[in-house]
Amino acid sequence: MTNKLISPLSGLRRLIETNQVEALDDEFLKDKSLVWSPHNKIINVTPGPAFGSDLVTQFSSTQTRGMRGPGAAEFFTAVRQEYAKLVDMPEGGMPLFFTGSGTSATEAAASALRTPDEVNSQKTVIVTLEIGSFSNAMGNCVENLGRGVIRLKAGMGEDLPFAGCREALEKDLQDNHGNIKMVMAPHNETGSGVTASIQKLRDLLDELKHPALLVVDGISSIGSLPLSMDKLGIDMLLGCSQKGMMATPGIGMITLSSKALKRIAECDQQMKAAGLKKGEHYLSLTKMIEAMGSTGLHIETPSNYAQLAVALDTIAIEGLDRVVERHADCSAIYRAAIKNAGLELVAKDTNIASNAVTAVKAPEGYGEKEIKEVLSIMYSKHAVEAAAIPGFPDMGWRLCATGGIQPQHALMASIAFLGAAAEAGLPIDHDKGLFAASRTYRDVVRYHRPLPGFDMYGR
Repeated sequence: MTNKLISPLSGLRRLIETNQVEALDDEFLKDKSLVWSPHNKIINVTPGPAFGSDLVTQFSSTQTRGMRGPGAAEFFTAVRQEYAKLVDMPEGGMPLFFTGSGTSATEAAASALRTPDEVNSQKTVIVTLEIGSFSNAMGNCVENLGRGVIRLKAGMGEDLPFAGCREALEKDLQDNHGNIKMVMAPHNETGSGVTASIQKLRDLLDELKHPALLVVDGISSIGSLPLSMDKLGIDMLLGCSQKGMMATPGIGMITLSSKALKRIAECDQQMKAAGLKKGEHYLSLTKMIEAMGSTGLHIETPSNYAQLAVALDTIAIEGLDRVVERHADCSAIYRAAIKNAGLELVAKDTNIASNAVTAVKAPEGYGEKEIKEVLSIMYSKHAVEAAAIPGFPDMGWRLCATGGIQPQHALMASIAFLGAAAEAGLPIDHDKGLFAASRTYRDVVRYHRPLPGFDMYGR
């Protein structure tokens, strides 16, 4: 056959004609310096949108349905209740879903519990504990909303700054009898590959008998790591659909404890009695609560709900315990490759190293240029997509197990990372790292049993 694009509907032709892909010259299709893959499959080990399941992929092209059709509210409620079981929502709590993301969930939570005494004052009402770029973004969110905030920061790779938090809460109790309304912290810091000690934070609040709500960012840990709202005493849990949940982007989640529900209602009543506006509309938790309690509709999209329902089914089929174990298996492969190649984790203590995100430090003397080169080689040569560390362009890389990543994907990503690092001239022991990753894969891999679904023959 000829090297000529003959289809008038050729997707490749369309990309070339609209300048989305550059045709270098008339010999474009005869250039064999690059290997053309007919499959176009990429192993995605970025934090998210995460590698999903084929069941969700098959459902991602379903017909769009009306959000107010027969049975829609009942279906939406069933999906939310099943999600509430996944995160072990405390009795009397409520899961809130809305079209948005983890960031909009953070903003909705950070806007809550306004009271009249905040107006035109510099009163401190929120404490944020920040250990990386995503928890830094949480602090930025609170600050940009104009609320009084104490931002407590730890170094990259460290656990939450507990000493600073204790000091701030003790001072608040002594001077103000408990003005601080929320303590916000990440469960899994995606930027640094650290899983924070939320139980220790809960214990601190309980020890001091401080009334602040515990607000936890579970965006990259829900569906990836052990996480129980009830056991950890979490009052607001923030999540999204496209990471550990393995669905497509589009749903932000806030799951509330009964204590949080009561506090939200009390604060809103105080604002109403004072004739004051709360400062938010679509992201108002009160409006979301009212919507969930009546029709269950808050501008949600049925297609997103349908995909999330399939993702929840996928987790149920595999079993949540096995999902958590699989993330640990994949991360063990990454860590074996990294440590035996002579590289270091960003996490300073293996006890807090995340099983959802493995952050790797670049060797001394190597920075942004080499980091980008490694990522480029991984993508263009090995069809593996990884990520750098946001906010710290000279620090290193992230290899993730979030979502549907299997041990064979983690092994392939490790091979790609080590090969790309060696090709980029980094001083690593490629062979030792590769051997350790392969040996760990052998130890953790299970017999494969595919999830049910349609195969290539439509069965």
